[in-house]
Amino acid sequence: MSTLSFPGNPRSLFVAASVGVASLMALGLLSLSAGSSNSSDKQRTKRKPSRRRKPKVYLRGLYNLGNTCFMNSTLQSLASLDAFNAYVERCIALLPDSDRNSVDAAIAVQLKHVLDLLSPQLSRVAAYSPRSLINSLSHKGRWIASRNEQDAQELFQMLSSTLQSVVRNAETSLFDSGFLTQHLPIENGIVSTSQQSDGNEPMKNDSQSSSPLAASQSSFASARTVENPLLGMAASRTACVRCGYIEAIRHSTFDNLSLTVPRAHTTSIEECLAMYTVIDRLDDFKCRHCSIVATLARVKRDIAKCDSELAVQDKASKRTKRVTATAATLREQQHVLDNALANNPEADLPGIQLASPPPSVSTRQTMIARPPKILVLHLSRSIYLPTGGTAKNPACVQLQHFLDISPFTTTGHISTNASTPISGPAVPVNKYSAESLAEIRRRNCLYRLSAMVFHSGAHDSGHFYAYRSVKAANSDDVQTDVNILTDSDQWFMVSDIRTVEVSLESVLDAGNGYLLFYERV
Repeated sequence: MSTLSFPGNPRSLFVAASVGVASLMALGLLSLSAGSSNSSDKQRTKRKPSRRRKPKVYLRGLYNLGNTCFMNSTLQSLASLDAFNAYVERCIALLPDSDRNSVDAAIAVQLKHVLDLLSPQLSRVAAYSPRSLINSLSHKGRWIASRNEQDAQELFQMLSSTLQSVVRNAETSLFDSGFLTQHLPIENGIVSTSQQSDGNEPMKNDSQSSSPLAASQSSFASARTVENPLLGMAASRTACVRCGYIEAIRHSTFDNLSLTVPRAHTTSIEECLAMYTVIDRLDDFKCRHCSIVATLARVKRDIAKCDSELAVQDKASKRTKRVTATAATLREQQHVLDNALANNPEADLPGIQLASPPPSVSTRQTMIARPPKILVLHLSRSIYLPTGGTAKNPACVQLQHFLDISPFTTTGHISTNASTPISGPAVPVNKYSAESLAEIRRRNCLYRLSAMVFHSGAHDSGHFYAYRSVKAANSDDVQTDVNILTDSDQWFMVSDIRTVEVSLESVLDAGNGYLLFYERV
């Protein structure tokens, strides 16, 4: 090994030393100093961990096959609803083999196929043509296949009613006599479901759990437990202002609520719901309680007239006998009418012709009695002109990402005053304190906006498109009252085959909503 020698020039020595140090550092054999190394380690430990980057999400578009934007936007919105997708899957699982070729079954199968294709993807995917679903739907409504402008709400109602028919048919088909006699053992013309041993104990069979009977019973139990997430219940009350009588509160189911949009430049979704639950006044109401009261007064007058006539008539005359019989009938009617007023004015009154008092003023109100898992709100924008035509209400409806519907629901405490709501709000509106938020969630009244169908254009023409959310990867975490109002979902605008990621603020400010889909949280 040769040894390098340097002249006694200090500059040469400095240059040589610098070259040596640089070489050693390049080989990783020398560090600057222990202190600098520790300082670097401390800075490295103090550095905050970076947030996990959201994976890129892509959505599949749908081809417009001739004014089918109403269908494309509705399907895109339904695809973002987890509870609805699970409901469609359960409906298909209920289909018996004998019903697989029916119109409703074909629609349900094609619907599930399209919804699966519209689920979020991690790579770019080609658009899809929903022609098979259109063909299946056209067997139920020919207007689906026409090239004219159609309505998104009508399509939604058709899909909802079709799935309900699938569930009903599954329930009834399990009791079909042909099914039972085909699969159950028959002894002496009697359908036998089990054999008894000498000890009056049912004999065990290794294949009993997989028998057709067990399968049919399991299927029927599943049919009974299939819950439609779209179905809610509304309560309606009619009350007479004159006598204060309140008719029996009537309940009805709904899969969407049609809300009238106020004729204003700007309004809110809460104002639309307030118009739905407002107390209406009716001027030509015929109150049954008032009719019974008027009839009872007439009967009492007739009884008094008969009694006064009997007081002066000869007891042996034929007319006296007729008047006596009439008075007896009237007293029976009086007893029936008194009983009806005391117990149930809505009861049938055979043989009694009710009087018709002058029409009275009444109030009528409808409120939500049982909120559904998925609240679908249809914003009705039709304006009927004096000329007989229709126009579109262009009002901008301000939306809420989180919607509290507790002011528009019943609480179980029914008011007997005709001028007050059926039930008052249990908690303040939009006051998300820890106590009120827990109460709102307990009553199933808090919803998060998940998708919507928008319409641009005039009343009889235009274009439908959708805004839909894609849930974040951590959306399956347990939701508490602390983090329930936080949301990290991604939003997309989908117009036929075009999909664009947008912000939540742009969705809420769009203003021209038509069908809103809220999921309960």
